[in-house]
Amino acid sequence: MSSTSVKSAFQRIDTEYGPAAGPPPGYQGYPGQPGPQAPTDRFSANRAFDKLAGLCATALVCGMIGYFAVPPDTAYGFMVVAFVLVLVGWFRMRWARYLAPTYSVIEGLALGSVSRLFSSFGHGIVVTAIVFTAGVFVAALVLYRTGLVRVTPRMMSLAFMGALGIMAVGFLSLVGLSVPGVNDLTGVGLVFSVLALGIAVLNLFTDFQYVTQSEARGVSAEGEWAAAFAMMTALVLVYISMLRILGAAGGGGRRS
Repeated sequence: MSSTSVKSAFQRIDTEYGPAAGPPPGYQGYPGQPGPQAPTDRFSANRAFDKLAGLCATALVCGMIGYFAVPPDTAYGFMVVAFVLVLVGWFRMRWARYLAPTYSVIEGLALGSVSRLFSSFGHGIVVTAIVFTAGVFVAALVLYRTGLVRVTPRMMSLAFMGALGIMAVGFLSLVGLSVPGVNDLTGVGLVFSVLALGIAVLNLFTDFQYVTQSEARGVSAEGEWAAAFAMMTALVLVYISMLRILGAAGGGGRRS
C-alpha cells in the first residue's frame, strides 16, 4: 500500500461520513478556545472506545451463554454469519451501528462454544485467553498513544494484506476446504496462530490511527460505530489466536 493508497483509505472516511456540520470543534475565532455552540455530532475517540467496551461486554455475556448452551455444529453456523457481517461492514460502513452489535452477539455465542472445546486442553485456558486479549489491547493502545509505535504506510499495507489473508483462510475453512495449519495446533498450526496474532495487533494499531484521524478530520459521529466494529474484529482474532496458542501449549494436537 503506497502513501497514496493510505491517503485514499482515509478519504473514504470523509466519503462515508463526511465532516460534521459547523466549524471545527474548539474553534471560536482562535485555536484552543471551546465554544458553547460547538457541535456535538462529531466523531469522538472516547465514545468510539465506549462503544467498543459495550460490544466486548455483549460478546462476553453471549460467550457465557454459548459456552453452556451452543453445540459445536451451531457455533459453526454462527461463525459463517459473523464472517458475512464483517464483509458487509467493510463495504457498508454506515451500517456499522446495526452490524456491530449483531456481530458481537453472534460471534460471542460462537466463541463461547469454541472456548468450551479448547477448555479441555488445559485448566484456565479460556480465562487466560480473555485476560491476554485485554492485555494486548491495553499494551497496543499505550504503545500507540505514547508514540513508541507509529503507523506507517508499510504497517498499514502489512495489516491490510494480512487481514485479507486471514479472511481468505477463514472463508476456505468455512466452505470445507482443508488449509494446512488451520486444523493443527502444533507445528505449522502454531506458526499460523502466532502470525494471526501479529496481524491482529497490526490491525489494532491501524484501527487506533483510524480513530485518531477521524476525530482530527471532524467526521460524523456515526463513524464511531465503524471504528468500534473494526477494533472488535481485531480483538476477536487476538482471542482466537491466543486460544490456539494456549491449546498447543496444553497438548491439544490436531483438532477434528
